[in-house]
Amino acid sequence: MKTFAKPLLLITCLMILAVVALRYTSLDWFVRNDRWLRNAIHTHPVRSALIAFAVYLLTSLIPGLAGKSIVLGWLFGLVVGVLIVNTAQVAAALVTFLLCRYYLKSAVEARFGLHLRPIQEHMKRDGAMYMLTLRLAHMPFSLLNYASGAGTDISLRKFWWTTQLGLLPGNVVFVYAGTRLPTLQELVATGPLSLLDGPMILALCGTAMLPWSIRRILRLRR
Repeated sequence: MKTFAKPLLLITCLMILAVVALRYTSLDWFVRNDRWLRNAIHTHPVRSALIAFAVYLLTSLIPGLAGKSIVLGWLFGLVVGVLIVNTAQVAAALVTFLLCRYYLKSAVEARFGLHLRPIQEHMKRDGAMYMLTLRLAHMPFSLLNYASGAGTDISLRKFWWTTQLGLLPGNVVFVYAGTRLPTLQELVATGPLSLLDGPMILALCGTAMLPWSIRRILRLRR
């Protein structure tokens, strides 16, 4: 029992912090405080970026939340926004991966066992390329973290670099969508998916084709 006491305490604390962060970072909250937020970022850019990183990391631990990348694009711009979003998402993925591998393995296997077997088989055959493909193809973020940590033997290093690289193109697209917003009120009114026009949808689809393109080029060179 003592073996699981610290991990359970850590998970509980992370979930409490994530819920609190989510409570005070809803879209309505951003809309009400948009002018104050912009002034704070302009006055304290480094501190604001660090706070945004921490909040994004915590809220990324809760599955199913959308629109955060767009908000950060609106607040910080493309370069800083992508840096915050990608770094925070990778950090959240690593936390989930390690917790599932060392403390929640049996629980995840019991819940997602049928879904883990195909991933396990492909991972043994294609390894890092398969993991990179899933990231670029925008497979659900949390599910892939759970599956990789509990259901595969992929190394932490491979999980890190494939996640870092695989999330980047999609994050660039969504953060860029945020830079195009005139106000956050438009995001609240229309929802994040309404911002995906033709070119942006093509860009997202193109990221999913990158692994196959790279593999095809390598085969032709051989």
